[in-house]
Amino acid sequence: MGAQIVRIDRRFLLGAGGALALSPFFPAIAADTKVAPQTVDLAVSATRSTSMMLWRPATVRGVALFSTGHGSAPEKYGQLADLLTANGFAVLAPLHVDSLRHPDRAKFGMMNGFFERFADLRAASAYADAQFPGVPTVAVGHSFGSLIGLCLGGALPYLGKLRNPAVKAVLCFSTPGKIPNLVQPTAYTTLAVPTLLVTGTKDLVPGWATDPADHLYPIESAPAGDKYALVVADADHALVQQDAALARVTPAATSFIRGYGLGDAAARRRLKAFRPAAGDRFIDREQAA
Repeated sequence: MGAQIVRIDRRFLLGAGGALALSPFFPAIAADTKVAPQTVDLAVSATRSTSMMLWRPATVRGVALFSTGHGSAPEKYGQLADLLTANGFAVLAPLHVDSLRHPDRAKFGMMNGFFERFADLRAASAYADAQFPGVPTVAVGHSFGSLIGLCLGGALPYLGKLRNPAVKAVLCFSTPGKIPNLVQPTAYTTLAVPTLLVTGTKDLVPGWATDPADHLYPIESAPAGDKYALVVADADHALVQQDAALARVTPAATSFIRGYGLGDAAARRRLKAFRPAAGDRFIDREQAA
């Protein structure tokens, strides 16, 4: 099967495109340019602190606030951090209370842990303001963390004031799908920033997302304009941690974060012209005329 590109206008018309291997605009990340992470103590509130993993490139052009998958930990996302730091983004990834590695995990229920993630990222954003003043901010997330990133971009307003006005764009991997009661029909109608959603044809989460197509719901139901999705053939829920799958995503993700995170008009044009690898599918929600 060849690559498929879908441009969705107000009538949701479908189109097709060709295949493209990694172009010379997006070379592989050299081992000697990778950034070693450091661990920072992050004061979240007067009564709670957590550790935060920080990947800091030599020249910081932007900040990526990163939220991990449920139960996971920042150190499992080194490949994604390499992609972001290679483009000048400092990556700030707090250890959330639902992580299996958090010492106080048993003290927090599912819903409490959900809202504590926002507290973590508010603290990380304040840290970024102090350490990297004046640079743009994007939100990045995987699985449950992608839901957090989407909320920072304006989604799920019925949960409270979760929008972070500093966030210029959202890059999310493997959204948790249509979680009953939490993800309502209007969940993404207020998504206010450019978004790139990455998923796979085998992206399943037992008990949560049983249909891979559900991961596309945020892009399908958000307002048109600067909303994109990339579906990687045969990739599963851990695609962001898999070198081969992430390599297929790198050209689009690079154009997206440069274009919408750093304000690079040429990168935005490259994203609009992007052709996915053979078997993959690219969706572009175009602004209605």
